[in-house]
Amino acid sequence: MARSNRVFKRTYNMCLDRIAISQALGSVSDLARVNDVSRNTARRVLIALKDAGIAQQNNDVWETVRAPRDTDYFPLHEVQSTDDYLQNAFMNLILKEDIKPGKHFSEAAVARRLDCSPTSVREFLIKLSRFGFVRKEPQKHWVLEGFTRTYAEELYEVRLLFELRTIEKLMELPDDASFWPSMYRMLSDHRTFLDHYETEYLEFPKLDSRFHRLLNSAASNRFFDSFQEVIALIFHYHYRWNKADEKERNVKAAQEHIAVIECLLLRDADAAKRHLETHLKTAKLTLLRSVVWDGASD
Repeated sequence: MARSNRVFKRTYNMCLDRIAISQALGSVSDLARVNDVSRNTARRVLIALKDAGIAQQNNDVWETVRAPRDTDYFPLHEVQSTDDYLQNAFMNLILKEDIKPGKHFSEAAVARRLDCSPTSVREFLIKLSRFGFVRKEPQKHWVLEGFTRTYAEELYEVRLLFELRTIEKLMELPDDASFWPSMYRMLSDHRTFLDHYETEYLEFPKLDSRFHRLLNSAASNRFFDSFQEVIALIFHYHYRWNKADEKERNVKAAQEHIAVIECLLLRDADAAKRHLETHLKTAKLTLLRSVVWDGASD
């Protein structure tokens, strides 16, 4: 999918989120500013909303005609960035193929399986290699590496520092920032998950990754964004997790997310930090208890 088309669809979905919580669309310039897109993209989105019967123009201001429905949104896979898609697809490939530490694979094979360009796959693997999960070998081949308890402990410490700092930065966002409608949507998605967790609990890793990505993306820090790839790899998609109590773990994590989200929407930074710290501790303990560890503890 062309980048411009992805940006259009992502902005369209964000506008639906804004409408859903009764935030005004404003003018073309307003929409371009709050969504950090060009005026041309903002104009295209507003016209599309008009064609869908969701918005109408009144002089220079655009007004809401009806509330959005779930069917109005573009599917997630159509609005994901290439990096987001590759992360999810690569981790699912690891799960499906039961790829274990020491396994060799090639860039070309992964590109074919994921229907991506070899260049995109190579860039993605280079990012992962910085954290020691894959190792480059000659002839465009790679090796999947394992990790240790010490590694997971260190990862938790860094994650805690990053995400607690992120909450502080979120409090600086203006009320009309695109983050807030997206967070309301995230709250709705979590409640929907809990309503259907008996049959949908395996979908939680995707929701969990989206939640933490949304937090980190709002911090506008490139290092936070890069670090999120490691979070997804270890805490959400590790292919050797014990699945025995997966349903209960996912329900508890979703409830902890909701506690954080509700505090954020109330702009209560201290409470949000407390709930986030509780959630991250739970995630660490879950990992340490669930992963089948190889070798020594360090």
